Amino acid sequence: MNFQKKIYRYLFFVVLICFSGCYTPPEFKQITATKPPEKKVPYFISQLDRYSVREWKYIVIHHSASESGCAAEFDKFHREKRHWENGLGYHFVIGNGNGAGNGQIEIGNRWMNQLNGAHAGIQEYNHYGIGICLVGNFNTSYPTEAQMNSLFALVKYLQERCYIPAENVLMHRHCKETDCPGKNFPYYQLLAKISRY
Repeated sequence: MNFQKKIYRYLFFVVLICFSGCYTPPEFKQITATKPPEKKVPYFISQLDRYSVREWKYIVIHHSASESGCAAEFDKFHREKRHWENGLGYHFVIGNGNGAGNGQIEIGNRWMNQLNGAHAGIQEYNHYGIGICLVGNFNTSYPTEAQMNSLFALVKYLQERCYIPAENVLMHRHCKETDCPGKNFPYYQLLAKISRY
């Protein structure tokens, strides 16, 4: 008997609440399935994916120590003045807007053909090191924001593709006695952003 009274009481309150205007049934919004936004793959990565890779252990960062330049200019200098058969000593050049676009990544012949670099001055780092040259003299100026953004993206790609740990992302002066890539190169900013394996 007690149980029935409780049920009646409960129903009475439910009816009272429903008809008193205090209760508003919830509105249900239709849920539509949406696709997550597609990640845009930078153009240079779609180009790099075309090349198979050999074993690489290091990434070595350089500056050109010049105010301007591009891969074609450096290639000509390396062929004609240094007499390097394979030309451009670096695998990649990142422009500063004076010779190549600001932040433009130029892919060198040595990457396309997976050849040793001629950038480090030490056989170990030329054979196993991917050379990246940023156009500019970073003893007297700084890399542009566009150059650094391109460098971050390129280094991250190379780390993932070639299984290169962060501790093997080096400045040229880590390999040889030189001031390259200049006293103003933001190495620790680079280290803070790159992947750690």
